[in-house]
Amino acid sequence: MSNILRYLRPLASIGSIALFVYVLQRSGPGAVLDKISLLGWGFIALILLSGIRHVLRAVAWSYCVQTDGSRPTPLTLLGPRLMGEALDDLTPAGPLLGESAKVVVVSKLMPAQAGASSVVIENLIYALAAILFMLSGVMFALLKLTALQGFRWIGGGLVICFLASMVIVWWIVSRRILLLGRTLDYLKRVGLRLAFLERHQQYLRDVEHAIYDFFLTRRRLFLGVLAIEIATNFTGIGEAYLILKVTAAHTSLFAAYLVESASRAAQLAFSFVPLGIGIQEGAAAATLQAFGYAASEGVSLAIIRKIRTVFWVAVGLLLAAKYSIALPEGERSAI
Repeated sequence: MSNILRYLRPLASIGSIALFVYVLQRSGPGAVLDKISLLGWGFIALILLSGIRHVLRAVAWSYCVQTDGSRPTPLTLLGPRLMGEALDDLTPAGPLLGESAKVVVVSKLMPAQAGASSVVIENLIYALAAILFMLSGVMFALLKLTALQGFRWIGGGLVICFLASMVIVWWIVSRRILLLGRTLDYLKRVGLRLAFLERHQQYLRDVEHAIYDFFLTRRRLFLGVLAIEIATNFTGIGEAYLILKVTAAHTSLFAAYLVESASRAAQLAFSFVPLGIGIQEGAAAATLQAFGYAASEGVSLAIIRKIRTVFWVAVGLLLAAKYSIALPEGERSAI
C-alpha cells in the first residue's frame, strides 16, 4: 500500500498541474490576469475574511479539548492551526503531516492524549459540516438550474446515502464499537506486529476512548462546535461574492454559495494535492459556467483565492519554524 501511495502522490501532483495548465489555456491567461488585477485593495478584505475562518476553526478546536486543566484559548491554538494548515496545503502528505504536526505542538500545552483527540474531533466535526454544506449546494443547484431538473434523483440519492452513513456512524458510536482497538487486536491475532503500533497501542486506544466520550457525553457542545464549523463556510461565500463582484460584470449570492460548495468538495476529495492546483480552478470554472459566467471568471476566482492561501501558508511556515526551534531535538523531526 505504501508503495502505491509513493507513486500515486507524484502522479496526482503532475495530473493537477496538467489540469491547471489546460484550464488556464482554455480560459485565456490574459483574461485571467486582467481580472486578478481588478481586485486591488479588495485583497485586504479577502485576507480578513479568510482570517475570520481561521479564528472560527481555532474557537471550534478549543471547545474540542477534553482536559482536567484549563482549556487553551482560541488565540493560543490559532498558531498551531495556521502551521498545520500550511503543511496540509503545501505537501502531498496533506493532513497526515499537518494534523500530526499540530498534535506535536499542542502536546506542550496539554496532555498528549487530549491534544490528539481534540485534533481528530475537530476535524471530524469540520468534515461533517462541510458535507452538510456541500449537500445543501447540490440540492439548491438541482432545484434552481433548469438544465438539471431531470436529475433531482441524484440529490435525493446523495441525501439518502448521507443519512444512511450517519445512522451507521451513530450506531457504532452509541454501542462503543472501538474500531481502532479491534483492528489492533486483530493484527495481534494474525501475528502482524508493527513496531509503531506496539509502542503506541495504549496511547491510540486512550485517544479513541476520548473521542467516543466527547460525542456520547457532550452532545450540546458537539452541536455548538458543529454550528461554528458550518459558519466557516459562510466566510468562503463572502470571499467568492467579493471576488465575483469586483471581477465579473454580474454577480449572484447564489452563484457564490455554489462555487464555495464546489470548492469545499474539491478540497475534501483532493486534500493530498498541494494547494489544490488545477482542481480548484476546474471546479470553480465548471460551477460558474453553469450560471453563464465565462470560464476565465471561475479560474481567476480560484487563482485569487490561491494567492490568499499562499499568504496564510507563509504565515504558517514562519510559525512552524518558531515551534521547531522551541521544541526539543527529539520532537522536531515530527514536524
